Amino acid sequence: MATTAQIIYQPYVAGARGALKPGIPLVCRTPEEGIRRAERALANGSILGARVVRMHHDADADEFGPPEHLGAFGQVPDDPA
Repeated sequence: MATTAQIIYQPYVAGARGALKPGIPLVCRTPEEGIRRAERALANGSILGARVVRMHHDADADEFGPPEHLGAFGQVPDDPA
């Protein structure tokens, strides 16, 4: 079973009536790249917030493991419990 780690940068933008809406997620090469993207986008005002997570993907089974949160920046929705 071959698993690979994927770093996902998930931005959040303004939705209807001020609600947070997920933007287009991007796969990053490293956690540092994801964090830099989040910090830059937040600083220039193009997003309201972002999360960077690492997920392990089993290509053989086409399944993803639970996300490992690497950072949250600005306004992000609460984690589902």
